[in-house]
Amino acid sequence: MEGLRMKVLVVGGFLGSGKTTTILRIGKYLGEKGQKAAIIVNEIGEVGVDGDIISSYGFDSIELTNGCICCTLKRDLRYTVSQLKKDFDPQILIIEPTGIAFPATIRDEIMLMNLDDVDFAPLVTLVDGSRFKEVMKETKQFSQRQIIDAEVLAINKIDLIEDLYIPVVESSIKQLNPEAEIVRFSAKADYEELSGFIEQLLGDVVYPKLTERKMNADKELNSIQCSNMATYASEYSLNHDYLESEKAQSIVSNLMEGLKKEIIVMNPEFVGHMKVILQAGTVNVRSSVTGAEEKPQIETIESYSSKPSVKILSAVSNVSRSELMELVDFFVKEIFTNHGVKIVKTAIHQHNHDSHNHSEGV
Repeated sequence: MEGLRMKVLVVGGFLGSGKTTTILRIGKYLGEKGQKAAIIVNEIGEVGVDGDIISSYGFDSIELTNGCICCTLKRDLRYTVSQLKKDFDPQILIIEPTGIAFPATIRDEIMLMNLDDVDFAPLVTLVDGSRFKEVMKETKQFSQRQIIDAEVLAINKIDLIEDLYIPVVESSIKQLNPEAEIVRFSAKADYEELSGFIEQLLGDVVYPKLTERKMNADKELNSIQCSNMATYASEYSLNHDYLESEKAQSIVSNLMEGLKKEIIVMNPEFVGHMKVILQAGTVNVRSSVTGAEEKPQIETIESYSSKPSVKILSAVSNVSRSELMELVDFFVKEIFTNHGVKIVKTAIHQHNHDSHNHSEGV
């Protein structure tokens, strides 16, 4: 039987802009409409975090790790897309690149594969309206490039910002990319607005090929180097069969609060994304924070895991990677020890960006 036509949707945006929440909502909406969707998640280290969350919601996902998708993962990306189409044959393939990649590069790479029966949705960049000023200050060149390359600019988290400030954000991104379509929504709260966005995105509207025209000028610009982000990912196994939900939440809360406090000492205006997921046996406890001004958020999801473990992914602006690594390792050991839990490191981010002329920090 002949396969379905597959539409590829790349949803990019800086770290913590709401990409995972957005694609979960898109996936749920498509499922309710009877459409078959698959999701590819890319993390910046060997340790994946978001794929666990997506899978816990019942979506089929493939998680590409061990580097940034725009350099070392080109070969894996080709293989993964080809196999997904062959084996799963989705109508929609949603790709969530790491927040420190240029999404246009990912779409260009898939275009070069010349796959049969594949169409492309417009390239989307999510803009976090709640911390637009901070992100632009800390990662100006990088964030401008993500905005300039987009065909659709989605201002997310409008429920977290004052109404008077929304037009300011919109005007700022419009100046950078006057040809892009601009939409506003809250991926967490505004389902009706998001539904209209999805229908428009996956419909038959033809957008100008901004990516092809604009990327030519900066095709050698490296996303990691441009972002000034230090990154570190690690995973630990726990010497316990399970942890009670209340204790797991306390551990995660203490860990995230401690890490944030120390990173603020290193850079009082940091932006990025710190994510922790503790698989406690019967529940997954997840926490994240996207900048110095944000209070860490915690959510608990019922999910059985055969062996408790904790995964940590840190990406922080304008700090030393060696200091970030030392800080994370110290706090993980201290917090778990204080709660009477023994841990053993099982994985660490080994990808050497230097070999690709990348910067690991400043």
